[in-house]
Amino acid sequence: MSFSHLSPRQRKKNQRPQSNETFLSRFLALAQESADVLWILTSAGEMQEMCSSWRIFTGQAERACLGRGWQDALHPVDQSSVAETLSQCVTTGVPVDAHCSLRRYDNTYRRIHIHAIPVHLSDGSIREIMVCGRDITQQGQHEGMSEAQMQLAVNAARVGMWDLDLLTDQLVWSDQCQALFGLLPGTSISHEGFLAAIHPDDREYVDHITNQSLASHTEFYTDYRIIWPDGSIHWLTDRGRGIYNAQGRPVHIIGAVMDITRLKHAEEALRESEGRFRRFVESNLIGITVSDLEGTIREANDAFLALVGYTREDLARGRVQLTMMTPPQFLPQAEQAMKEILTTGTCQPFETEYLTKDGKRVPALIGGTRISAAGSASLVMGFVLDLSAQKESERQKDLFLAMTSHEMRTPLTALKGTLQLLERRMKRLSTAADQYSPEVNTFVKALEKDVATSVRQVDMQTRLINDLLDVSRITANTLELSLQCCDLVPLVRETVEDLRVMVPERSLLLELPEHTTVPVLVDRNRISQVVTNYVTNALRYSSPEQPVHIGLSVQGDRVRVWVRDRGPGLSEKAQKEIWQRFHQVKEVPVLSGSGKGLGLGLYICLTLIAQHQGEVGVESTPGAGSTFWFRLPLVK
Repeated sequence: MSFSHLSPRQRKKNQRPQSNETFLSRFLALAQESADVLWILTSAGEMQEMCSSWRIFTGQAERACLGRGWQDALHPVDQSSVAETLSQCVTTGVPVDAHCSLRRYDNTYRRIHIHAIPVHLSDGSIREIMVCGRDITQQGQHEGMSEAQMQLAVNAARVGMWDLDLLTDQLVWSDQCQALFGLLPGTSISHEGFLAAIHPDDREYVDHITNQSLASHTEFYTDYRIIWPDGSIHWLTDRGRGIYNAQGRPVHIIGAVMDITRLKHAEEALRESEGRFRRFVESNLIGITVSDLEGTIREANDAFLALVGYTREDLARGRVQLTMMTPPQFLPQAEQAMKEILTTGTCQPFETEYLTKDGKRVPALIGGTRISAAGSASLVMGFVLDLSAQKESERQKDLFLAMTSHEMRTPLTALKGTLQLLERRMKRLSTAADQYSPEVNTFVKALEKDVATSVRQVDMQTRLINDLLDVSRITANTLELSLQCCDLVPLVRETVEDLRVMVPERSLLLELPEHTTVPVLVDRNRISQVVTNYVTNALRYSSPEQPVHIGLSVQGDRVRVWVRDRGPGLSEKAQKEIWQRFHQVKEVPVLSGSGKGLGLGLYICLTLIAQHQGEVGVESTPGAGSTFWFRLPLVK
């Protein structure tokens, strides 16, 4: 409809006066049409009447939203920032934009872009604030999440939320936050109550960190202790930041707290453990090193440095190298230990020697374990025990045994000579038995038997003394071999034949190849000694009714000699330990002959065969007997 044909007077006559209320209604209609949600607040931030747009969007009842009740529709995290935005709008008198999460009628939070517009009176003062909100959730900035879901996520993370109004000193806590302070949900607490809950030793620090954060407009992040109402002490980690008005003054502090009591206890336990270990390292009871996988020692305590004669300057310059300090004959053992560490994480302790800085040799027992350092490759922690005193004690013991053995051999040699002379005379008397009475003949035969027993006892004692002498020579590295090329088959046969004469009551069965020559480079007496020791042990630990088998077989470029019995057998542990010096198997009974020896025989066998470039071993099953064997290289 057009009024252009009317005169100005007529048009003026037809016009009706329009009030401010009419203009405001039209403006509100336009604003509500262009916004998803609209609400009007006083300059103090209170809602005096509810717009239909607000009721439709939030679903709040008018009684619930008036005053400051409208803030309940805001997400708790955004309440402080929205209050700051409105305060800035009132202070500056110009429109302000912001974002917040607003709870919709379906109990989901929507991301809202708000435009706060100040409405001025004619005198320039602000009458009210019109807030236009536009739903930007669908723009991908924020996925809708129900309050229940958000609360579940916060509770699952055990995070407590808090908000301190610096203008009113009012503290608002979430239920989870109250639980972290040992309080029941809904318990009222003031800011002073919060400060009182902080451990007295931490209050000044927390206050300093908070003030420093507010002054620098930065977030604060700190840990502190609190005391629950029941008196127990707990650790919290607190992260927060300030909310500021247009003048840059802080008006709120918001934050989130989590319980880290278990973490702090674990850290304390770790510190105590590290402290104990550090005290152990610094006690210098044993040498301790930390080296890389190439053998460069990076750290070492004074005990180790004193053992090898290096200084801390040498250590800092990387001059302390395990490969350089290890004599060549011990390098294969060290390499095997490193492979064991890389495979299993640890290595069994083993004996070795180190070359000191001035070229001396020191014996040591070492072990190691793999450790990991943060941000770097794996390292090896070594434990080194100085064996110098022990080795010297063993050397003195071996020297004493050698001296004693030499002294004991002299009377035994004389005694054996006397017994052998007496034995020959008894044999002459036996040949003329018909010249004597039956009583005399009976006496002579009994005496002849006793003399033979005495000779065997002297031989046994002589073998024990010879074992002591051999151990002394082995320890002193003075055991010499008289090597010659010979056929091993007749050597084994002759040794067994001699043993048959010594123990005619036992059955020794030979399993030797016929028409076969087995050339070896050996010390005949020493190889015979090894075979004798094997057979003697088999006789001692098997019943008299059971035969002992001795055999020989060629395996490629080596020959294997074995002795098998049907005794009680050995456990896996015993099979490893029997080769040690002075070791005696306690759980295996002696079934024949004299008692156990000194525990040196198998150790001597191991050493003798090793000096022949051979190897020894045992195959045994408890209850089914044992087979001791040794291998020697053939002469090509």
